[in-house]
Amino acid sequence: MTLTPFATTRGAAGRYLADVVLGTTRAPAGSYVDRGREARSSEESYDPRREGELWDAVERFTRPSP
Repeated sequence: MTLTPFATTRGAAGRYLADVVLGTTRAPAGSYVDRGREARSSEESYDPRREGELWDAVERFTRPSP
């Protein structure tokens, strides 16, 4: 794979993630973090109907088989 100009290196991504986990970067539950700052996600991600559909799919796919 080739890195694009918008890509973040693994090391930088790890630091961004650590900052969120440690509380250095403010990221309330459910927030989207883009390169170390809280950012608004796409409008679709705020649609409660889509959220319900996703949750239903997760439950279906992770249900133990009989």
